[in-house]
Amino acid sequence: MKHKIAIKWIYAAKEDQDGARILVDSVSPHSRELHDLDIDSWCQTAAPSSGLKRQLSKGELDWKSFAHAYREEVHLQPQKLASLLEAANQGNLTLLTVERDPEQTWLLLLKEMLETRLKSTLYSPTPD
Repeated sequence: MKHKIAIKWIYAAKEDQDGARILVDSVSPHSRELHDLDIDSWCQTAAPSSGLKRQLSKGELDWKSFAHAYREEVHLQPQKLASLLEAANQGNLTLLTVERDPEQTWLLLLKEMLETRLKSTLYSPTPD
């Protein structure tokens, strides 16, 4: 069964087709408690390292270099994606971010990596 992975802003209204709504960021939303938001969990581990995000925001890395470095981080630590892959195997998955324009963030890279791994035969969920 093919499940959809979507990307949304943390404050976007929940929709029936969202499936599991997981905040994937290293920082929590400002002025809101996580329990007040309509999310299922918070996965900090899949976010790029703080140093990498800082280099991108300061202009020390262009997008292409950032994308390469982020993919390398995940390649070296594949367990970063384990909980997201398991959620995606269960049904639709919505990746949430605190960024106002989520379609212009590194979540696109994360979505691509998740979809690639889900298609591969290399990933199998952890046995119960």
